[in-house]
Amino acid sequence: MGRRIFCLIMILLLSHLPIIESASAQWAPAVELECQAVNPSGNLEINVTNGSNITDYANCTVSNPSMYQEKIRILIQSDSLAVAAPSEINIAANSEVDFDVIVKANASTKVNHTIQLTIIAEVEEANGLPPPNSASDESNLLVDITVYEEANETENIVTEESDGLTLVYAASGGVVLLLLILFFVIKRRK
Repeated sequence: MGRRIFCLIMILLLSHLPIIESASAQWAPAVELECQAVNPSGNLEINVTNGSNITDYANCTVSNPSMYQEKIRILIQSDSLAVAAPSEINIAANSEVDFDVIVKANASTKVNHTIQLTIIAEVEEANGLPPPNSASDESNLLVDITVYEEANETENIVTEESDGLTLVYAASGGVVLLLLILFFVIKRRK
């Protein structure tokens, strides 16, 4: 009788112990995604000006915490930006892969605005088979688009100070040319 009570107590004690999962790998397919802009502001920054660079990029890391080799599909959602990134990535079990997401604004953009960029990683295959679960992760970034209006040189007057004198130059030079012509015509008539 003592043995039965001892076995019963041991079974009850063991049934209340927490189940510890292996820290090295998950049993179900999974994916983790982390993306960061390379700018100190934390946002992607695009300056739309004649002759300027209208692209920027973010560094991303996609991780596979599971015990399966996974094929990960990369999807990118943006409003009006052209984007470039790998569409699929193969990752070994307990590994990670780095990639870049490049965004490009339309050169004809006329107003300053901010666009949300959503990068999604989802498990497409685990060990060559469709996964039994739906596993995905996403990262959201902001893209600041700034439009600088260039000064039209023929319409603006530039003021410079030189040797204590203020000189005013017309960008087109037409006024100066007209004064020179008048000066020479008056000189010849004398």
